[in-house]
Amino acid sequence: MNRWRIIWYMALGAVLFLGAALVTLRAAEQAAAQASSHAPPSVPEESATIEDDPTVAPDAAQSADHNVSFPTDI
Repeated sequence: MNRWRIIWYMALGAVLFLGAALVTLRAAEQAAAQASSHAPPSVPEESATIEDDPTVAPDAAQSADHNVSFPTDI
């Protein structure tokens, strides 16, 4: 009788696992549908765009390569 009890527990666990997977997939589908309905406009505002000034060269002294320090007491 112990063998059948284990089989029933495994079957119940499989059904519960399948139900949890379906609920999770359904929630993800609803979240994706809700996110797509509230999508921001595809064209950014003029104040949101930052244009680079090609006439100004970056300062080599402020490069991240010059700010690297290594520990000397290894």
